[in-house]
Amino acid sequence: MPMLSPPHPGFFGVLASRRAYTTLLYLLLSMATGIFAFTFAVTGLSLSLGLAILILGIPVMAAFLGGTRLLSVGELHLLKALVGAEGSEAPHLLPRGEGFWARLKALVADPRTWTSLLYFLLLLPLGILYFTLMVTSLSVSLSLLLAPFARLFEAMGWFRGWFSADLGGFGWTFLHPNLTAFLCGLAGLALVPLTFHLALLLGRFQIWLARHLLVRT
Repeated sequence: MPMLSPPHPGFFGVLASRRAYTTLLYLLLSMATGIFAFTFAVTGLSLSLGLAILILGIPVMAAFLGGTRLLSVGELHLLKALVGAEGSEAPHLLPRGEGFWARLKALVADPRTWTSLLYFLLLLPLGILYFTLMVTSLSVSLSLLLAPFARLFEAMGWFRGWFSADLGGFGWTFLHPNLTAFLCGLAGLALVPLTFHLALLLGRFQIWLARHLLVRT
């Protein structure tokens, strides 16, 4: 059974979906995992190519390519655990073969070894994009959602100055601070589930990318 994305929940139903929160966690962690994967890929490639003319380069290359396959299996398990990838399709950790040289030859000849390496090189820019989108979207949506409470506390004399009705320099916001706070709250109420839907869509894209680069050759 191929690895597939799970079904998408309803607009507000996404707030009750555990998968939405775990997918968001995956996307927030993706910058750190992307830095690690990119560093591993670039360092391993540099060492393997630099030591290729020496006999020491053979075990270094074998360790690097084997580590690439190990990371690919780990990434697939992470996608299944956090993003919710469904299906039993999973690659072998190492190609089949009798003896070290046969396995090394199969490891080098297997296209999935190199597509997995490409996946890890792409993980850094994608991770930065995911992290930036999620942090920005969460910050904006939660700030708007909390605007009515900030206005209420300010009207009661608490935390005076926390709520500012100056939105983009429009003077009418100062004349109608309560209406402004209410509209901000409605916008935040819509943006919070939209943030989780965006996270699920990005998670589906990551599953698609993993299905084509980590699983299929």
